[in-house]
Amino acid sequence: MEVYLYLCGIGYVIFSLYLLKGWRAIAPRYTDTAAVPITSVAVIIPIRNEEAVLESILTDLLQQDYPKELLTVYLADDGSTDQTPSIISRWMEQHPNRFKKVRLLAEYETWKGKKRWIASAIADTDATFILTTDADCQLPKHWVKSMVQAYESTQAKFISGPVTITGESTIWNRFQQIEFSSLIGSGASAIGLKKPLMCNGANVGYTREAYIEVRGFEGNEAIASGDDEFLMHKMYAVWGAEAIAFCKNKMAIVSTKGVDRWPAFFNQRKRWASKWENYSLRYVQAVAFWIFIFHLTVLVSSLLAIFREIDWYLPLVLWGIKFIFDYFYLKSIARFLSIDFKKSTFIYAVLIYPIYVVGFGILARFGTYTWKERIEKLS
Repeated sequence: MEVYLYLCGIGYVIFSLYLLKGWRAIAPRYTDTAAVPITSVAVIIPIRNEEAVLESILTDLLQQDYPKELLTVYLADDGSTDQTPSIISRWMEQHPNRFKKVRLLAEYETWKGKKRWIASAIADTDATFILTTDADCQLPKHWVKSMVQAYESTQAKFISGPVTITGESTIWNRFQQIEFSSLIGSGASAIGLKKPLMCNGANVGYTREAYIEVRGFEGNEAIASGDDEFLMHKMYAVWGAEAIAFCKNKMAIVSTKGVDRWPAFFNQRKRWASKWENYSLRYVQAVAFWIFIFHLTVLVSSLLAIFREIDWYLPLVLWGIKFIFDYFYLKSIARFLSIDFKKSTFIYAVLIYPIYVVGFGILARFGTYTWKERIEKLS
């Protein structure tokens, strides 16, 4: 047991150092605001019951520093039951050359989640570059230009962009900021290591040509989530690491508010965790399994020490390693995302995280979750 715990500790040190190496391997990017774009862009936003926030993101899109003739925004109303449809209609009437409503194509009607709407929009556009985001997000003025310049300078086929959580400075929201920044940072670091793991659909871009060549979301139609990561993995499998890039640019940071209620947070994280077993790349599954096993080991060893089955210093070593390496790594990510990184919140988050990882790792394999007022069954 003692040897196993030491090996877990050494494994986490190596894993953390690799994450930090990957993050530092990504060169910072800076938007050339004076540059004249030449790439045509389609921004696609699947929407369902977003009347409270929709006009905010539409305003952000209207104010983008990008030529109007090269930018079209596709609005996909996924059966909203509030005032979302009327808001979409009004904005389309006022700005007919900027906003376009997506018509769901028959061949995608049985697909789950956002994939069917994104696929329908892509079938309707001839834009070179596709950008996707969520209706509850806020977009900086140079978002489109920043993501496009990342594509033009790297010629990557898939660009993963940064996302952060904003909102009131409560313990709950600060916890979400740290937890979410760990996901964004890990995804970026993996890309820096040329082994892409994850990204966030609130800020991704890819070429229409590459999307068509890998046959889009085919093969994952029955999975409600994963319109972002599954596509990234498909492109990596075909073209390798050079096809995937992370836009490490502060002007490209998309922000969204934290979830204010536990049930919504529970369902969201359960939905995210449910994707892991469907990944086709073995190393992605291996990393997910390692993260689960390490945190399970931390919890089990702590319980064994409490009941005096093992020496107390053994789990303390694991906790100490986790605290030290998580602190320096997450502080670096938080600095880039302009998050107020409070030590008190970090300690609280690290103590909860093993329970969080193990709990959702198990729960994501059973039962159901609710997404956009729809119940999805897990296998």
